[in-house]
Amino acid sequence: MSRIVYTGAPNNPRWSTNQPILVATQYRTGPVAVRQAANFGATSATAVLGPDLIMPGQQGNNVPTAGGAPWDQLLAGGPPLTFTQDNLNTWIRAHMLNGRWGGAGNSWQNLVPLTALAHSNKASVEAYMDAFLAASYHYEVGGQRDAWYCLYCCVQSSANPFSDAATTNTQNLYSYAPQFIRILWRAVRILKPVNVSTATAAANLGTYPMSAVAAFPAGFVVPSLPSAMNGKAALPPGKVAGGAVLGALPGNVPPAQANGFDGEIEIHQA
Repeated sequence: MSRIVYTGAPNNPRWSTNQPILVATQYRTGPVAVRQAANFGATSATAVLGPDLIMPGQQGNNVPTAGGAPWDQLLAGGPPLTFTQDNLNTWIRAHMLNGRWGGAGNSWQNLVPLTALAHSNKASVEAYMDAFLAASYHYEVGGQRDAWYCLYCCVQSSANPFSDAATTNTQNLYSYAPQFIRILWRAVRILKPVNVSTATAAANLGTYPMSAVAAFPAGFVVPSLPSAMNGKAALPPGKVAGGAVLGALPGNVPPAQANGFDGEIEIHQA
C-alpha cells in the first residue's frame, strides 16, 4: 500500500490506502536510432519508478513483439541475413526500460538488439534497481512519511554501432546494433500531496515537487551494490566506458549524490 498526507482526521495525519498510487510516471522514449540503411533500435528511454511497483499485480511483462527489418526480415540493400539468423551471436530484443516496469515491447523506440551476455548483464543491473524499489516500498509502509522515495531510471544507446569502424556499412548486420547501452539511476524524493483523493494523487504525480536525495532517512535500508558491479564503469569486465550516446536526458534528472546508491554503468555487447 501507499500513503498520501491527510490532515482531516484527529491524531491521524497520514491517510493509509491499500491502492497503488506511485507505480511509474514520466515514462518517455526517444526516436528510433538512425543507423546505416534503416532507422532501427531505441535511442533512449526514461521513467520515474515508485514503491507501489512492488505491490502484487503491479508488474507486467510487455514481452517484446516488435519485428521487421533487419530483426527478422531482410533489409533491402542491407545485410544478407537478419538478427534472428545470425550464427555468431544469440540476439535478444532487449527493453531499454524493463517491460516489468511498464516499458513497451511493441515498439523499437524501447527495444535494442543485445547479445545474450549483454542482456544478462543488463538483468543484473535491473535486479539491483528492483532491490531499491523493494527497500523504498518497505520504508513507505513502515511509518508515516511525507514523501515517496523513487527511482529515476535513464537508459541511452551508444552512438557508435557494435561493428568495427573499419567494417561499418549498410551490409554489416552489426552496424544496426549499438556498441553498448548506458544505464543511469538516481534516487529521487517526491513530496506527497496534502488532502487530495487517491485518484487525484495518482493523476498528478508528474506535477509534485521532486528532488535529489542527498542522504536517505533513518529506516531506509539501501541495498548493497552487487559485487559484479562494484567499481565497474562497464560490463563485462575489460570493456572501457565513455563513448557518445544518443538522446538527451530529461532536464529534471538530478546530478549523482553521494548517497550510496546513485550511479551509472555501461552494458557492452560481447
